[in-house]
Amino acid sequence: MQNQDTPRTEPQAPDELVAAIENNPEEVALFVERLGLLNELIDVIELGMGAVDDEMVHSLAKTGTALGEVADDAANPETVAGIKRLLAAVGDAEVADSKPLGPVGLVRAARDPEVKAGLGYLVALAAALGAQREEKTQ
Repeated sequence: MQNQDTPRTEPQAPDELVAAIENNPEEVALFVERLGLLNELIDVIELGMGAVDDEMVHSLAKTGTALGEVADDAANPETVAGIKRLLAAVGDAEVADSKPLGPVGLVRAARDPEVKAGLGYLVALAAALGAQREEKTQ
C-alpha cells in the first residue's frame, strides 16, 4: 500500500516503444484500429460459442459421421467405376439422336446387343437396390 506522502507515479513506457510510436504513427494508428476490430471479432465468437448448446454439437457430430460414411461408400472403387459409367452413358444419351419410342419400337430395341447389355445392367442395379433396402430394414 502506498503512503499518502509518497507521490504516485504513472507507469512509464519503454523508450523503444515511445520511439516506435513517434517514428511510425500511421502503423500504430492502423494497429490500434485493427486491435479494436479484433476485439469485436472476439466478442462475436464468444456470443456464438454461448449460443451453441450440447444438442447442436451432437447434431453436428452425427451429420459429420453420416457424411463420413457416405464418403467411404463413394470412395469404393466399384462405386466410383459405376458412377463414372453411368455419367458417361448419360452424356452419350444426351447427344444421341433419340426419338419417341412406342411398345413395338421398345421390342425392336430389345434385340440390340447394347440395349440388352444396358437392360441387364439396370436389372442388376435394381436387384442391388432391393438387397440394400432389405439389409437396412433388418
